[in-house]
Amino acid sequence: MGTTTQAAYAFIGVAAGDATANTATVWTRAVDDASPAVSSVTVQASSDPTFSTGVISTTVNTSATTDYTLKFALSMLQPNTVYYYRFSGNSVTSIVGKFKTAPAANATAEVRFGFSGDMDGLMRPYALASVIPSENFDFYVNLGDTIYENASLVLGSPGLSYTNSPAVTSSGTIPTPSATGATLAQLFAEYSKKYREQFLPIHTGGQNGLQSFYAAQGNYTLSDNHELGNKQFINGGAPAGGPVGDAATGAGVDARVQANDVNTSGTFINKTPGYLQLQQVFLNYQPIADRGIHNVPSDPNTHGTPKLYFAQPWGRNVMYISTDTRSYRDIRIKKNSGSFPDETAAPRANDAGRTMFGATQFAWLKQTLLDAEAAGIPWKFVSVSDPIDQIGPIAGSLTLNGLPNFGAGSTYSPVNSDGGKSFIGGYRAERNALLKFIADHQIKNVVFLATDDHQNRINELTYSPTGQTEVQNSYVKVPYCFHVVCGPLGATGPDQIKDHSIAVAAALANSIASAQIAAGVEPIGLAGYPGLKNLQREGDPTAAVVPQPVDFYSPDTFNYNTLDVSADGRTLSLASVGINSTAANSGLEYNAGSNPARQVFSFQIDAPVAPVLNLGGFSLNRRINKMVQQVTISNPSTVPLVGPVYVVVSSLSGNTSLSNGNGTTANNAPVGNPYVLVSSGDIAPGGAVSVGLQFAKPVSGNITYSATVLSGTMNP
Repeated sequence: MGTTTQAAYAFIGVAAGDATANTATVWTRAVDDASPAVSSVTVQASSDPTFSTGVISTTVNTSATTDYTLKFALSMLQPNTVYYYRFSGNSVTSIVGKFKTAPAANATAEVRFGFSGDMDGLMRPYALASVIPSENFDFYVNLGDTIYENASLVLGSPGLSYTNSPAVTSSGTIPTPSATGATLAQLFAEYSKKYREQFLPIHTGGQNGLQSFYAAQGNYTLSDNHELGNKQFINGGAPAGGPVGDAATGAGVDARVQANDVNTSGTFINKTPGYLQLQQVFLNYQPIADRGIHNVPSDPNTHGTPKLYFAQPWGRNVMYISTDTRSYRDIRIKKNSGSFPDETAAPRANDAGRTMFGATQFAWLKQTLLDAEAAGIPWKFVSVSDPIDQIGPIAGSLTLNGLPNFGAGSTYSPVNSDGGKSFIGGYRAERNALLKFIADHQIKNVVFLATDDHQNRINELTYSPTGQTEVQNSYVKVPYCFHVVCGPLGATGPDQIKDHSIAVAAALANSIASAQIAAGVEPIGLAGYPGLKNLQREGDPTAAVVPQPVDFYSPDTFNYNTLDVSADGRTLSLASVGINSTAANSGLEYNAGSNPARQVFSFQIDAPVAPVLNLGGFSLNRRINKMVQQVTISNPSTVPLVGPVYVVVSSLSGNTSLSNGNGTTANNAPVGNPYVLVSSGDIAPGGAVSVGLQFAKPVSGNITYSATVLSGTMNP
């Protein structure tokens, strides 16, 4: 198709994403909005920033069906290499973007990435986003709520038409379904507009929203509730219901009715016209690779849907795992009384059939984590669009005392419970099954990443080894596992705190932590976490000596987190970078003088080193008539070896049997092998613990077997 001359033809921005060691997807939008027409666009990519050598070039046509956005999959790239790319057409050239390919899976490499989420248009142009290009990330995780459906109106009326952005037409109601709602054409037009606005300046000649941010590095992008309108479409696995707008299905079902809590057959929201329209608009505007369509007839929830989840190794030290917790989740349930609040109590919220991942993805996630541990990858980062930690008591709220004064006119109310959108609030059984799997299989250094709560906090994760999800005192920590909630990059909540002093943040954090301890809930922070070191917190000079909840908490900033894994895979460094929150619709750009980005808190965690197992010689104990062997487990790490600690005996010769075993393995392969408890508690760094193994005296031959160490699991 030939090029059409357009007077105001422009590229709105560029983006790259979903990089592997040899591929990446590049994106742009190119059109004259006053006179839209299909055009031919040339894509160029090279490891040479001047595009003088090694240029990959191809031509792609835009399409009105994708709102004149286009994506192109680059292939045959070199691992661990920075590439530059640009687009041209109609005598216009885009800005230059940059991305890095992943190191080969067996390569030793330092990895640096960042993440945040929640970009509400009423905080445009997202002052903090302008700082991200200077971070020089290998990649960035754009973790959901990449647009909001609500209205924004920049104060002062700068004169640009899109500074006044009305809310989109509602796509329905919650908790009850409604036949009224946006048409498919409205969904396409109004949501496409919201995505476009994210690239545009609020002030003539000013910061172009997220344009520089998207171009600065390769991205991995998730969707959350606001990309789906924050109505019935947010529950992709829920029953489809009747007509909505001009679509035959998609109105959803009544979230107060228990019969709708689990959907295992019939129709699903994720296959309705409205959901598919919003999902497609999201895909139109994000640099997301096409991974094909699921073909799993045995799982009707997932069959026929696009695969948006994936795992990507970044060398031998990092596995990044991106999940999709919107496409398959069961309905966000509401109270039976008919009131609007979420239902977070048993028996509905802990129904074993309720899922956020869907059966196919859940099985994939567990296997991916297991494979990463078996491959010796030290750090596994799992992104989820909703928090998986626990804030308040099960099905209840914290009673907060000693809250600070948030300032005149503030309506801020701190998060004090786990709502129905979160794993523990509405999907407890699946959450527990995942964390139990991680603990039982000794999958170490799993770091969950989430946004959505509009605050930055770090928590350890707990679960019930016995599956008693409603019994708080049955919960124990998942060894070597923690959770990071980050953001917002720009959204409401933090703007309600007018006083940004450490005293206010500390009073808030202490109020929450005290209430958590009283409720038997693991409090905010990582105090005592194995391998924690070099803790720093703005305004707290004693953080490294006496960690406090506020040292892992920032409720009043727009923020993103940086994560660096050392080249040897030994150390993870995490930092919170933020600016003081600003008022909604104020249109403020970044100002390094009056509101500079700074490090709010930071810390490092050392990964544990594998324990050393030393087997002594056999001797006959005549008193008990057993062959006894002394076994010593040493911990050479700077990190405690989390207890309980066991030695497992496998491939035992047939001429004997283990006499003093404490049980046989059920959750660690190979199953059915006897084990002996060596230590019920941790083994300190540099420490060692010994135990005597007792074997039946063989009639003839030597005793042979293989021994392995299990630690930190309550269910070997």
